[in-house]
Amino acid sequence: MRSSRPMPGNPWPHDMVLRIDQPGHLLTLLFIRAAWALPTAVELPPLEPVPDAGASAMPDTASRGEWAARWEMAWQRAWAWYDLDGVGQRHPTPETLRSLGPGSPLIAEFPPMWEIEHGDAGIDRAAFAAWSMSQHDDHHKPLEEHPERRNLDELIPAWRSGIESIIVLPYAGYFARRVNRRHLAVCKTTRDDPDLYARALREST
Repeated sequence: MRSSRPMPGNPWPHDMVLRIDQPGHLLTLLFIRAAWALPTAVELPPLEPVPDAGASAMPDTASRGEWAARWEMAWQRAWAWYDLDGVGQRHPTPETLRSLGPGSPLIAEFPPMWEIEHGDAGIDRAAFAAWSMSQHDDHHKPLEEHPERRNLDELIPAWRSGIESIIVLPYAGYFARRVNRRHLAVCKTTRDDPDLYARALREST
């Protein structure tokens, strides 16, 4: 969505670059919390769609309270990652990946992943993949029907205020939160509704 020079008749600013992020590391945590019915202190909107847990089950290698505490720490780290400079700009080296583990320092190249820090025991990967893929429907839409094209009048001021990425989460109802200068989080329900998305973009500036 960027060109080297202005294009006559194209309302999209030629230098505007925006990333639409449906982040796997956050989706994994939301799936685990729902599938394992973890009693976390973190208050979140209800999920939409609600995931089918499939064969997912909390491992018995730790208590429910311990898994809940690990989840809460992972959730905090997952959001803290967005405050790093240059987040997601480079690919980590194999050596860097091998160094990651519970409590390891965050790196800009790679978000903290539950599977790397705690393994994937108790996660039905097929069920998670089906739930995750159910949220990716933009590629079926014509370009002009994409939410960012449709809400361009509100998007441009938000981009000029510093927003570089839209983090899309599977929550029900209206949800929008300016994570920091560069990142705005919204739910898919909000992004798919022109009026709600307009509100979220206006309130972010």
